[in-house]
Amino acid sequence: MIKILYLCYTYLKIKSMKLIRILAFLIPILCFTNFHSYAQTTNNQEVKTTIYYYSFSGELSSSTLSEIETEAKQLTNVDEVKVKYKEENKLGQLIVIVKEKSRSSEGDVLFQPTDLKKLLSKNNLSPNELNLEILKN
Repeated sequence: MIKILYLCYTYLKIKSMKLIRILAFLIPILCFTNFHSYAQTTNNQEVKTTIYYYSFSGELSSSTLSEIETEAKQLTNVDEVKVKYKEENKLGQLIVIVKEKSRSSEGDVLFQPTDLKKLLSKNNLSPNELNLEILKN
C-alpha cells in the first residue's frame, strides 16, 4: 500500500513539474502579447493635425464669406477655418485645420475633404485645387 502511495506521489510530482515548466514558458509570452497590443492602441490615439487649402474662384460677398466659415467649422473634427479672398481677382482660398485621431475601426467618423467642395459649390463658387499639409505633432 505504501508503495502504491509513493508511486502516485512521484507521478503527481512529475506532472506538476511539467505544468510549472509550461507555465514558466507561457506567462512571459502572454505578458509580452498584452503589452504589445496596449502599445498599438496607445499609438492609434495620437492626434494628427492636417491643414487643407482649397482654392476657388467666383464672386463672394462678406455675408457669404462668414456663412462659409460658420458651416466649415461645423464639419467633423474641424478646429479652425479661415477664408482668404481677393475681390479684384475674384479668387480665394479656404483654409481648414483638422485635428483628429487615426482611424481605429470602420465605424469611426473622420473629416471628409469632399465636404469642402460641396460647401464651395453650394455657395456658387468654383472649387479649383485642394492641397493638404500634415503637421507632425
